Amino acid sequence: MHKRFDHQAIEKKWQKSWTDSGVYSTTENETKPKVFVLDMFPYPSGDGLHVGHPKGYIATDIYSRFKRMTGHTVLHPMGWDGFGLPAENFAIKHKIHPRAAVEKNIARFKEQLEVLGLDYDWDREINTTDPEYYKWTQWIFIQLFKKGLAYESIEPINWCPGCQTGLANEDVENDGTCERCGSTVEKRPIRQWVLKIREYADRMLADLETLQWPEHIKEAQRNWIGRSQGAELSFELHFTHQPEANENRGPNGEKAALTVFTTRPDTLYGATYLVLAPEHPWVTLATDATHHVLENKEEVLAYVRKAKQKNDIERGDNTREKTGVELKGIKAINPANGEQISIFVADYVLGGYGTGAIMAVPAHDERDYAFAKKFDLPIRRVVEPLFIQQDGGNAFRANDPVEPRNAVCVVVRNPASNTFLALEWKKDLMHGLVTGGIDDGEDLVEAARREVTEETGYKNLTVVRDQDFSIHCKFWHRVKEVNRHARFTYVFFELENEECEPVSESERALHEAQWVPEAELASFFTVFEAEFAVTLLTNPDYIHTGNGLLAHSSEFDGMDSEAAKVAITEKVGGKMTNTYRLQDWVFSRQRYWGEPIPIIHCATCGPVAVPESELPVTLPEVEHYEPTGTGESPLANIPEWVNTLCPTCDGPGKRETNTMPQWAGSSWYYLRYMDPKNDQALVGKEQEKYWAPVDVYVGGDHAVRHLIYARFWHKFLYDIGVTSTIEPFQRLEFLGFILAEDGRKMSKRWGNVINPDDIVQLVGADTLRVYEMFMGPFENTIAWSQNGLVGARRFLERVSGLGDHVIAEDSKDTARLLHKTIKKVSEDIETFKFNTAVSAMMIFVNQAEKSGLAKDSYHAFLRLLAPFAPHLTEELWDETDQSGSIHTAAYPTYDEALATDDAVTIGVQINGKHRGEITLPITATEGEAWEVLMGIHELSNRVTDKSIKKIIYVPGRILNVILDE
Repeated sequence: MHKRFDHQAIEKKWQKSWTDSGVYSTTENETKPKVFVLDMFPYPSGDGLHVGHPKGYIATDIYSRFKRMTGHTVLHPMGWDGFGLPAENFAIKHKIHPRAAVEKNIARFKEQLEVLGLDYDWDREINTTDPEYYKWTQWIFIQLFKKGLAYESIEPINWCPGCQTGLANEDVENDGTCERCGSTVEKRPIRQWVLKIREYADRMLADLETLQWPEHIKEAQRNWIGRSQGAELSFELHFTHQPEANENRGPNGEKAALTVFTTRPDTLYGATYLVLAPEHPWVTLATDATHHVLENKEEVLAYVRKAKQKNDIERGDNTREKTGVELKGIKAINPANGEQISIFVADYVLGGYGTGAIMAVPAHDERDYAFAKKFDLPIRRVVEPLFIQQDGGNAFRANDPVEPRNAVCVVVRNPASNTFLALEWKKDLMHGLVTGGIDDGEDLVEAARREVTEETGYKNLTVVRDQDFSIHCKFWHRVKEVNRHARFTYVFFELENEECEPVSESERALHEAQWVPEAELASFFTVFEAEFAVTLLTNPDYIHTGNGLLAHSSEFDGMDSEAAKVAITEKVGGKMTNTYRLQDWVFSRQRYWGEPIPIIHCATCGPVAVPESELPVTLPEVEHYEPTGTGESPLANIPEWVNTLCPTCDGPGKRETNTMPQWAGSSWYYLRYMDPKNDQALVGKEQEKYWAPVDVYVGGDHAVRHLIYARFWHKFLYDIGVTSTIEPFQRLEFLGFILAEDGRKMSKRWGNVINPDDIVQLVGADTLRVYEMFMGPFENTIAWSQNGLVGARRFLERVSGLGDHVIAEDSKDTARLLHKTIKKVSEDIETFKFNTAVSAMMIFVNQAEKSGLAKDSYHAFLRLLAPFAPHLTEELWDETDQSGSIHTAAYPTYDEALATDDAVTIGVQINGKHRGEITLPITATEGEAWEVLMGIHELSNRVTDKSIKKIIYVPGRILNVILDE
C-alpha cells in the first residue's frame, strides 16, 4: 500500500531534533569498540554539490549509523580543504578574496550536506585555512626540516604557465598538461622546497600488504612508487678529441667516469653504447664554454635546448621515433670487456630516473633496439631464452641426470609454395623442425645442411638468415629416453630446388617430412624449439627482454640471469641498489593562497625554522594576490611581512615567500578530527591511541597523490612519536562516480548538472539516499536515472504504509524472510554492497504487504532500514510511541536457524540441457533428489525406460542425468 508522506516537514523536524539533542556527538568510551569512519573531505568549490558528490557521504552515513546501532562508539566527522590553486583561481576569476570565496563556498556546501540528514559530529568540524589548524601543518613541516627531510632545490621542475606555479609530478596529467587548468607544463629551474618522500618508498611498498584496500588502488600506488631493483655501474671515459684530457684525474687519482643505473647488469657484455639524459650534469659540463672535449658542441647544445621544450610524458612515449646526438670526441669503456663504446644524448632517457644515464643493450631492450637500428649501432645478444617443459610426456624430470646438447634448429622455406619443411615423429606424433647435434669442428651452417640432408634428403639450400639466435630447452626426450638440456641455434634456409638424396631406413622409421603452409605452423608444431621458430618468422626483429641463460659473456656464459646480475656487478666493482619512479615531493607553490612555509632565510645562518612558539605564521592581508609571473609568490612584494629577524643570530632575515601546496593540510587532517580543539598538540596521545587508525576511508579519487602523501606524513609522524600506527587508513572503499543521464560527466559545459537541492525538494532526502545506494555496486560508475528515483520514492511510500499491515503474528514465510533480510542487510552494509541490501528490503516489503507482519517485526524492519532512510524511519518509530531515537536503538539481530533455508530449488538437466526444477531439503542426498525428480511427471517421463549412464548431483545446485543414447 502506497502512503504518501510530507518529506519536507519530516526532514526539517528531525534534523532540528538531532541537532538539539546532540545525538551524533562523539566521545571516547573505553567500554565500547570504536569505529572511525572517514570521507575524503571536500574542496568547497563555488559550484556547490551535484547529485554525484553525496554518494560517498551517504554510504559512510549508513555505515556509521549501522555501527552506532550495533554498539560502537562512532567518529564520523566532516571538514574543508580550503587552501590551494582551485580556491585561488576561483577567487581571481570572480574578483573576490580567496578567504571570502572559501567561507562562502563552505557555507553553501554545509547547507547542502545538512539537508541530507548526515550524522556528522559538527563539533569536530575543521578547516585547513584556519590558522589554529595550519599552525600544526607548519609544525609538521618544521619537524621534517629538523630531520633533514625538507630541503631547498633549484633543479628544473614542472612549471604551469597557466597557474603560474611549480607542480609536483603527481599534478601533471599523462598528456603533460596541468591537472587544474589544462596548460602544457614546462620545465623551469625555480627555487623550491622539496620533501624527501623517496626515503619512505620501501616502507610504503611493504606496508601496502597490511591494508584492506582494493587491489587496483594498491597497484596504482606500486606503479607510482615504481621501484626498480638493479645496479649502479661505472664506465670510465676516454677522450678522443682532446687526448690530453685522459690524463685529468680526480683528487684520488680516479679517471673521469659516468655512473649508470640498470635493472639488467646481467646484460653488461651486450652494452654497445651509453645514453645520457639532456639534463644530465655531465652533458652540461661537456658543453660548458670552458670545456673542449666535444667535436660537435653546438649540435649537442641545440638538441638539449629542443629537448627541454618537451615534457616527461612526451619524452617517455615509446611509440615515437627515437632522436639523439652522439657526443663526438668521447667514448665510454665497457667495464666488463674493455670495449670502447659511443655515448649519446637522447631525450628518451629522463634525468629523474636512476642516475640520468643508461647503458644501452639493444638486443634486450626495445627502446635501445629502435635507437640502435636508427643510428646503425652494434647489437649483441647476451641472454638466451630458457624453456622448461613442465607437463605432458616431455616433462623435464628435475631429479634425473641431464644430458647437455648443443644443437641446430633448421627453418627451411620452399619459396615456390611458401611452405616450410617440418617433421612428424612417428612414435610419439611429435611435430617439429629438423634438429640435430653439432659435431666437433663443425660450424653452424654445415651442421644445419647435414641434418636437413640426413633427415629429409633435401640438399640444395641457400642461407637467408644466420642470426645466431639461440634458445635453451629442458625436456624429457621421449625417443631417446633421456633428460635433455638442449641449446638450439637457428639457421634459416631457402630451398633452391626439390632435388633429394635417399633417406636411410633408420631415419624413415623415425619421422616423415612434411611441407606446412606458414599460416598453419603455429597449430602444427608441438615442441618448444619449433614453436619459437614461428615467433622469429612472424617477428624478425624479436627482442628478448626476459631472463634466461647468458651467452657471449666470458666466464659467465651459461649462468642464470638472476645469479649473473650479482656476479657481474661484483666483478666490475658496481653496487646493487634500487631506484624509484617516485620523485621527491616538490612542496613549494609560487602563489598566495596556501600555508606560509615557516622558514626564515638568513645570510649568515642560512634557512632557519621559525620558533614553534611563534606559530602560526599567518598569511598577511593583501589587496593583490594574483601570481606575479616571475617565479616568486605575491608575498615577496610585501616587505613589511617579508623582512624580519633571524631566530638564531638576530640578524636581518627574510621570510620564505613560497607557500605550501593544497596537499599539505589534507595529508594529516584525519588526526585533527580526533582532538580538534587541542591548542597544545597536533593531537592528544590518548585520543590518537583510542581512535587510530581510520577504520573505513571512502573516496573516489586521489588513488595516488593524496594517499601517497598522507601515508608518507603519517609514517614520519609515527617515527617522531605522534602516531601509534604505521598506516593511517586501514580499510579503503573506492567510490564509483555518478554520471548524468546522457552518460557524460556532469558539467556546466554540457548543461547536464543535477542539483541535489532540487531532488530533496521534489522527493526528499531519504529518496535520494535510497536511490543512490540502489543504483548499482558502490564501486561502479553509473548514469543517473530519473525513473530509478521514482522507484525509490515508491518504495519509501510503501514503507510509510507498512504499519497498516501489522497483524498479531508473523506467518512462517514472513518470519523466515525477515531473519534472512536482517542477515543479508547487515552483511551487505559491512561490505558496502548497499544496492543488494536495498533490494533485499524491497523483497521483504513485498512479502509483508502480502502476508502482514507482527508489531515486533515491523519495529525490527524500521531499525533495519533506519541507516538508509533516517528521517522516515524516525517518524514512523516515533508514531509507534517508542522511546528515544531509532538511531540509538539496537540494530536488529537474526536467528541463524530462521535465516537459513531448510529447502532449496535446484535445476534439473538431462544430457546437459535444462529441463525443469525440483525443490528438496537442503540436506537431501542424491537418492532423495532422485525420488523427488521421479515424482514429477514431466521430468520422470524423460528418464523412464531409458539407459542411465551417469548421474551428477551437486547438493544445493544441480541434478544432471546423463542418458546413454
